[in-house]
Amino acid sequence: MALELPPLRSHIALHLERPRRCSSIHVAGSGWTRAGTAMVVGLVCGSFGSRLRASCRFARPKRKPGKRQQEEEEMTLDDLIMPAEGMTVGELAEKIRKPVAGIITYFFAERGKPLKINDFLEKELIAEVCEKYELECIFDDEKTTTAGDRGFLAEQEGDLKARPPVVTVMGHVDHGKTTLLDTLRKRSVAATEAGGITQRIGAYTVELDDQQITFIDTPGHEAFTAMRARGAQVTDIAVLVVAADDGVMPQTKEAIAHAKAAEVPIIVAINKIDKPDADPQKTRSNLSEEGLLAEDWGGDVPMVEVSAKQNINLDDLLEILNLTAEVSEFKAVKDGPGAGVVLESTFDASRGCLATLLVQRGTLHKCDYAVSGTKLCKVRLMQNEAGKEVLDAGPSIAVQVTGFQDSPRAGDQFEVYPTAQEARAVAERRAKETARGKVGFAGLHTDSEQTMRLALILKTDAQGSIAAVQHMFSDVKDSKYVNLRWVLTAPGPITDSDVELAATCPEGQRVMILGFNTQVSPSAERKARECSIKIQNFKVIYELYDAVVAALESDLEQEEKLVEKGMAKVKAVFDGRDGKVAGSEIVEGQFAVGNRVHAYRKGRKIGEGKVQSIRRFKEQVQEIDEGNECGLSVEGFDDWEADDEVRAFEVKLVSPELVSKTK
Repeated sequence: MALELPPLRSHIALHLERPRRCSSIHVAGSGWTRAGTAMVVGLVCGSFGSRLRASCRFARPKRKPGKRQQEEEEMTLDDLIMPAEGMTVGELAEKIRKPVAGIITYFFAERGKPLKINDFLEKELIAEVCEKYELECIFDDEKTTTAGDRGFLAEQEGDLKARPPVVTVMGHVDHGKTTLLDTLRKRSVAATEAGGITQRIGAYTVELDDQQITFIDTPGHEAFTAMRARGAQVTDIAVLVVAADDGVMPQTKEAIAHAKAAEVPIIVAINKIDKPDADPQKTRSNLSEEGLLAEDWGGDVPMVEVSAKQNINLDDLLEILNLTAEVSEFKAVKDGPGAGVVLESTFDASRGCLATLLVQRGTLHKCDYAVSGTKLCKVRLMQNEAGKEVLDAGPSIAVQVTGFQDSPRAGDQFEVYPTAQEARAVAERRAKETARGKVGFAGLHTDSEQTMRLALILKTDAQGSIAAVQHMFSDVKDSKYVNLRWVLTAPGPITDSDVELAATCPEGQRVMILGFNTQVSPSAERKARECSIKIQNFKVIYELYDAVVAALESDLEQEEKLVEKGMAKVKAVFDGRDGKVAGSEIVEGQFAVGNRVHAYRKGRKIGEGKVQSIRRFKEQVQEIDEGNECGLSVEGFDDWEADDEVRAFEVKLVSPELVSKTK
C-alpha cells in the first residue's frame, strides 16, 4: 500500500543505520502539526520493525544554548586525561559531560552489568565508555605527548637545537663523588653535609672549556636508591665513581643497574689513585665482572684513573665527557613553553617552597605559570648554581625556582601553561582526581589485632629526603608485626599543626613525629610537652631508622624461639613409675631437665614433650653430655620404640626482629 503524504515546504529525511542500531527519522517542515508528524513517523517506523527508533526535530527559532550544550562546548582536551587508577561512574560522567543514566544504560545493555553512580570503573571500562561517545581519552600514566600537556611539545626535526649534556655522578658512599664535583666547579658541598655524605640531589650547570655541562650529584647513601634511580632517568651520561682502594661495593652495583636501565653511556672514574693501597687494576677486574669492560681491555667503557683530591687526570675525564657529548649530539626543542622534571624541593622559612628544576624541553621564563603534579607555581625568581638570578632557562639547564604554593614531589614532571587560569584549572583537576587516594588516620584500621598500628608524621629538609626515609622502612611496612601508615610527609619545619595532627590519633594507635635535618618551632615544642607527644629530630637517616625500629621491637610481645641443644638415639624402652622410659645414648650436644624434646621415627615427627627427669645409672641428674647413656622420662609423650631419634631444644623468649639487622 502506497503511503501518500501531504505536500511539504521542506523534505523528510530518513537515516537508516546498521540493523543492530535504531534508525532515526528527522522530519523538518513548518506545515506539519505535532500529531500529524507522530502519525507519519509511527507508520514509517512500523514498517521497519520494533528495532527502529524515531525522533522528530522541528525547525524552530534559535535560542540560547542550554547548560549541557554549554558544558559540551567548554570541554577541552585536558578533560579527556583520565586517572590511570580509575574513577566512579559519577566522576566519569561529570568529566566527559555525559549523563550518568547513559553510562549505566550502556553497561546494562551491552554487558548485562548493573551499575550505580558510585560504582568504580577500571581503566579498561573508562576507555570503553569514551570509545562509545567517540572521545579519545588519554590516561595520565601514559608517556605520550598530548595537547593536554602543553609543556611537552612534539619534537620535530626542524625545531631541534643543540643542548648541554646532563651528566649524573653515581657511586658508593664515600667514594669521592662530591669531591670530584667540588674540584670541577671549585665549590664545596660535602663539608656542609652531615657526616660528609651528600643527602639530597644537587644539580649544577657549569661551563668547562667553553662547554656547558649540567651535573647531577646523586647521594651515595644506601637509603637513597630511589633518588639515584631518578637521577639516572633524566641523565644523558652516567659517570660512575669507584674508589681504587675500595673497589666495587653494593651501592656501586646498584648504580650500574640504574645506569644500564636508563640506557645511557657510562664513563668510569677510578678515584683515589693517590692512596697507598690503591689498586686500579683490581678495580677494573671487579667492574668487568659486573659487565663493564674497559676500552683498553677490549671493551667499550671508557675508564679514567683520577684523584679528585689531588686534581690528577681530571682533564682526561673532561675530554672524554666532551667527546661523548659531541658524538651523541644531544638536542631538544628550545622554543616554546618550558617542561622538565623536579629534581628536588625544599622549604625555607623566609623564602617559602624552593624547587630545583631541570628543563628538558622549551624555555622556562620568569613569571611563567607552571604545574607539577597538583602543585601550582608562578615563577617569581630563578637562580643558577651560583645563586645569581636568571630570567630564562633552556634545555638541560638546572635552576632553583621560587613560587610554588606547596612543595612539589621530587621526580615529578612540570609543564608551563599560557595563562594562570589554565594552569590553575589543571592543578585543581589533578588534585580532585588524586584526593581519593589520600591517607589519614581514618585509614589506619586493620583487620589483624596482632599487628601493631603505627602512624608516622615526617618532616624533612627536602622533598627527596622523604622518598629516602620511606624507602628505609619498606621492609618494616611489609612486616607481619607492624602496619605503618604515613599520615603526613612534607618538607619544612615541625610546627604546632603537626603536633595537633598527632594529638588526633585514635585510641589504640601510636603516632610518632619524626624530623630529618629540619627545625622544630618553639610553639611545636611547647604544644608537644602539653600533649605528652615526643618529637624526634635526626641528622643522619640511619639514626632515625634505628630509633623507630628499636621503639617498635621493644613494644612487641616476646615469642618463643627453640635453640637445639642435643640429639639422642633410643636403645631400649623400660617401664617407669610415670610411664615408659627411653633408654638412650646422647649422640650430640647435651640434654637437661626442662628441655623441650621432639621425637622422630624414621624421619617423621611422632610427638613432643618436656624432659621430666634424667637418670644416670641409679642417680637422678639435671643434665647429661654427649657420649653418655641415660634414661629419659618425658612429660607428655612415652610411646617410645627402639631406634627412635630424640632432639632436645632450649626455649628462649626473644623480641621479634622487624627486619634483618644486616639491612
